[in-house]
Amino acid sequence: MRTPAARSVALRAVAPLSVVLLGALSACGGGGEPAESTVGTIRTAPPETTEPEIPVVEPTAASECPYLSLEEASQLNGVPATDVRIDDRIDPVACFFYGADGEAHLTTTVYTVDSAQRAAELVEESVPSGEVDGSEIEGGWSGGRTISSGGALLAVSHEDRVLAVQSTRDDPATVQQVAELVAPRLDG
Repeated sequence: MRTPAARSVALRAVAPLSVVLLGALSACGGGGEPAESTVGTIRTAPPETTEPEIPVVEPTAASECPYLSLEEASQLNGVPATDVRIDDRIDPVACFFYGADGEAHLTTTVYTVDSAQRAAELVEESVPSGEVDGSEIEGGWSGGRTISSGGALLAVSHEDRVLAVQSTRDDPATVQQVAELVAPRLDG
């Protein structure tokens, strides 16, 4: 067994060797620099992007909503709608109903996706069935509705389509009534 004095002598002898080994390792490429220089590729075009599955909608034009009138929106939402704007980049258009305060109080959006399965998945992501009230609408539309600090949301799917209705009112019956009026019109 070594004595403390013998261990101290051995450590003093190994310490300089450790410093020399670390220096040699860093000189051999351990410092992060490649051993050989390589030439990279210069990209002259921006990287390819993919279209989002669900486009972001925004009011782009003042126009009538083809499936919900200003009067119907006012009556069903309980907030007098004074203006309607649409996003005509999707078909059918997304509709935004504004009150006298200039704020959107009701929106309706219809998305078409790749399959009925994907439409149901999107509804489940938006209004998880275990956390919301279920919603069934004439014509086979199903999904759910919920309320949050921003108001009420309903999302239902039928075949490869998703209907989303949002209101600033925190009453899930409001979005249900709007959807019950709009969904059959989308099918017809």
